[in-house]
Amino acid sequence: MKNWILFVAFLAVLSACDYSGDTNSQVEQQFETPFDSINGLIKQSPGNSDLYFERAILHYDQKDLASSLSDVGRALSLDSSNADYYILLSNIKLLTKQSRESRDALLKAYNYNPTNVDVLIKLGEIYMLVEEYESSFRYLNEALKVDVHNATAYRLKGFNYKYGGDTMNAVSSFQTAIEQDPNDYDSYMQLGLLFSIPLKPIAIDYYDNALKVRPNSMEALYAKGMHLQQIGESRKALAIYNQMIGLNAAFFNAHYNKGYIYLEQLSIFDSAASAFTDAIANGPKDYFQAVYNRGLASERMGDPKKAENDYRLALSMNPQFDPAAQGLSRLGK
Repeated sequence: MKNWILFVAFLAVLSACDYSGDTNSQVEQQFETPFDSINGLIKQSPGNSDLYFERAILHYDQKDLASSLSDVGRALSLDSSNADYYILLSNIKLLTKQSRESRDALLKAYNYNPTNVDVLIKLGEIYMLVEEYESSFRYLNEALKVDVHNATAYRLKGFNYKYGGDTMNAVSSFQTAIEQDPNDYDSYMQLGLLFSIPLKPIAIDYYDNALKVRPNSMEALYAKGMHLQQIGESRKALAIYNQMIGLNAAFFNAHYNKGYIYLEQLSIFDSAASAFTDAIANGPKDYFQAVYNRGLASERMGDPKKAENDYRLALSMNPQFDPAAQGLSRLGK
């Protein structure tokens, strides 16, 4: 992003300062924040488009999209051929749900520089997001002609194939992505999910690789736990869910899944009821599924009064929830 320009310009400003007295304190007072620095540089060089772009990035990083948009607009008014400016403009437009304007900004960049890999990748991504897969493939393939080792292009092709229902080519593309970048977390996750659908054991290997890249990823841990739960590895799944709760006790799905394992797979009903209680405490306001399952655990423990209370509570949250009505019927209520 041409950060060196900001650095060189900053040195130029310093060289013009009066170095008499306490120079360091003068500089610190003059440039207390990155915005103080860049504002001073813009005042010195108001025709430098890169300075406005640097300030636009600062605003963007602080989620001040309006100010970022204003500054990138100034940068483009000074230099309308810079692809980096259009990429930032495209990102802002996409975040403000203006996908057409986001695409148009990238197409302008493409017209100026049709071999810019970043532009080609972004075009591939935005066409993928609006489900125009043919156009997405076009730009991603163009990117790969420029950079055959680009992991992002292969990963996005994988998403295109996945969303288009072509699982075989999706797997191939995600595998190629991780061959190019062994730290491609998203491709490991996608491969894990694709192999989890038919419950293939290799799914665990992909989740483990994802966790090597991001050791505390709740997404990867949950996916691994679910896979283990579905193949009947109950104790291993419980260990994963307990690990997740240790990282974030408010992750209610981990509590719920623990309850389900204790209830349906291990028949440890008091532990099931306890886990569902934790799920209720941390979950949505009307978590009728967890309330019902706690009632079911109580019923199986031989405590019909607690079961009845939970079945009625579940029905008060969702009157159309038939399992709770059926539970009351079993209890003769």
